[in-house]
Amino acid sequence: MAYLFDEDKITSVGDLLAALQKDEERSREALEPKRTSRQHPAGETHLKGNYSKPPIWYRGLRKISRKLLPTFYRKECKVDIKDEIYLMNLFKQNAHEILAQIPNNIWEWMFLMRHHKAPSRLLDWTENPLVALYFAVYPREDSKNLYADDGVLWCLLPNRLNVVSLRWPNDDYTLPMLSGNPEEVSRGAGETIELYLPTISEELPPGRLPAAGIAPRTNRRMQVQMSVFTIHHVNNKTPVEQALEDGTHIWRYKVPQEYKEPIYQELGRIGVNRRILFPELDNVAREAKDLLGGD
Repeated sequence: MAYLFDEDKITSVGDLLAALQKDEERSREALEPKRTSRQHPAGETHLKGNYSKPPIWYRGLRKISRKLLPTFYRKECKVDIKDEIYLMNLFKQNAHEILAQIPNNIWEWMFLMRHHKAPSRLLDWTENPLVALYFAVYPREDSKNLYADDGVLWCLLPNRLNVVSLRWPNDDYTLPMLSGNPEEVSRGAGETIELYLPTISEELPPGRLPAAGIAPRTNRRMQVQMSVFTIHHVNNKTPVEQALEDGTHIWRYKVPQEYKEPIYQELGRIGVNRRILFPELDNVAREAKDLLGGD
């Protein structure tokens, strides 16, 4: 499978930072020939120098063999995609009395459901590579081997994905907002990301490749994890890593199994830990207990 760069191995936090410094520059060079000055439909000129640094998103997985597929399209999911809206309605039915703040639109309901592990077409990414590295190395509590399997850290150029899926302009590094405001979801003559919302049609619409967007960070966990998202269409199961045949939208780093524990400890020393990334009282108590050596 083709990716933008060859796969490097990450054996420490320093390794990752060095690899990113190299590859961020190479990614700009790879995209630069595709960028030109152009005229927006409204008449304003979009200059080549604007948004000159393409965003890079990161996703860490403990198992390198896992594909970049959301839960709805994984083998273990038992819910049919045609029941997505009914699933959401059932969730809403009983969530209202528990929630201190009610979501403002369908996107926010989707984020909330994803947050609480309901089947979803969303995939979480982060703008912070150290957060992604944490998710690639954190220990498996359901296994005797806490650090089983090689991990992986994916690096995504979301605007390259949107060039194909949303017909986004090549020279525009902005991203649509996953919100209820129609002015925030498209760019020029491109397609709107609203096409990725749940559908009640008996006949699913033609499938589109995954698209990328930013979202209001409406809870503490989204804030600290610097969450961003890709979303799969209701009728397309293409993994994100296979979305573009030439692989110019993505690359990855392998995290060998034997380096997971020392990397996990390194991250803890610089404050990237469970309590920070999951700021909930259970994890505050857990950290206090662990510091004292409790079971």
